Amino acid sequence: MTSPDKVSIRIDGTVLEVESGSQLAAALMGQGIVALRSSPVGENRGVLCAMGSCQECRVTVDGHRGVRSCLVTVEDGMEIATERPLEKKLRSLVQPSEVADEKATVVVIGAGPAGLAAACHAAELGEDVLVVDESPRPGGRIWAHRHRVPQQVATWIERVDRAGVRILQGATVVDGESGSLQVASVTSGKRTLIRCQKIIVATGARERFLTFPGWTLPGVVGAGALQSLIKGGLDVKGKRVVIAGTGPLLLAVARLAVSEGAEVILAEQASLAKRAPLLFSLVASAARMQEAWQLWKELGGVEKLSSCWPVKAEGNQQVDTVHLQTRAGVRTEPVDVLAVGFGLVPESRVAQGLGCRIDENGTVEVDGYQQTSVEEVLCAGEPTGVAGSEAALASGQVAGIVAAGRTPSADLLTRVSRQRAWGKALERAHPLRPELQQLAGADDIVCRCEDVVFSTLEGVQSLRQARMQCRIGMGPCQGRVCVPILAHRDGFHHDSVRPPWSTCPSR
Repeated sequence: MTSPDKVSIRIDGTVLEVESGSQLAAALMGQGIVALRSSPVGENRGVLCAMGSCQECRVTVDGHRGVRSCLVTVEDGMEIATERPLEKKLRSLVQPSEVADEKATVVVIGAGPAGLAAACHAAELGEDVLVVDESPRPGGRIWAHRHRVPQQVATWIERVDRAGVRILQGATVVDGESGSLQVASVTSGKRTLIRCQKIIVATGARERFLTFPGWTLPGVVGAGALQSLIKGGLDVKGKRVVIAGTGPLLLAVARLAVSEGAEVILAEQASLAKRAPLLFSLVASAARMQEAWQLWKELGGVEKLSSCWPVKAEGNQQVDTVHLQTRAGVRTEPVDVLAVGFGLVPESRVAQGLGCRIDENGTVEVDGYQQTSVEEVLCAGEPTGVAGSEAALASGQVAGIVAAGRTPSADLLTRVSRQRAWGKALERAHPLRPELQQLAGADDIVCRCEDVVFSTLEGVQSLRQARMQCRIGMGPCQGRVCVPILAHRDGFHHDSVRPPWSTCPSR
């Protein structure tokens, strides 16, 4: 008999008992199932981003193919099958008669800090607000939770609820224009047409991955992915974990992993000299200084390496060894998990699909009131520039107030500017070193969806050419992983976005 805090699921014919409320990807990894699909050439692949972007964790759930297991909560009796190469091509079989209709004055895309703040303020000012979000619960990746709701997110969720905001969880935007959006369920693919007057895009950011030999092995995950998996129920107690890459996210993930009993090595590619100027910004803010000091104390027992980065990962069916470049030479470490992340990339595809002007770095261009180049479309949070949760909250409040036809206070606008300046300071302190461009060899994979190797790209001069000749960006992740790699390595910039903006399940 299954215990009250456990549910039974079946994967490839095998019955497993997993913790109730767990993220499906975390539950499977916790059972030792790290290879969730086979690539076109037959390589085992597993979770990479754990935030719905990369599509590497997709499985068949209750007959629906292409379900991203990082976006699903386990349910008793769930039937799961790992994906084989012949099942790679996804097609939508949703009939027009199955499309539901919704209406709202303001639609907010994303239920992270920016989205919740925007929805709350617009609703409190009298607007009929509907939030569309991919995850099973509101909060975004930074406020992801399973059982105990963090106080900060609980406060916003309660406020949103009191304001009468409707939230459509587990839905992704696949097409649209100013005034209407088409969304699809992330578990079934069922469509909903939403008609609205204004749209606020608050789609957050995703991790930037860079390539090195062995980066496609199961068990090599994003730094933010590890955070999501632990919050989703993955047990890392006693596991050897290397967290490598760049940026403050590494510290937050390390703190979480340590608190859950993992043995952690932290490898930051930026030098101490590059990060030293941040001290001046920290000293200027008592709150940031206190937070940084508390974080440093909690990581007191963690080995921290600067000017250090992964050059190779090895393993048979999954990663078990990582080679780290240090100032003293290459160091080899046994690992259970290798978490890598080289900063964040604005998730601006939806905004770009709606016609909003995007700069060469993929950031949505907005004015001081979070208004985009498209009338009645606003954007808040990380798509307008990666600057952290406080900046997202402030810009979300501005967007919600403006969407309701009101004018934000000067103090609020100043707060947004100040937080964005902090985000730029963080970016300057963590520049990607040139050595990272040369880690991958000719036979290493750049496009995980289509198994495109770097040698295939010889002579390619643009992202459009790479797309046409080599299928770069044409797999299920639609370039979310490989395009930033080519932007860093070869200077290729963003191409056009075509619907569907996100791949959804089908039968």
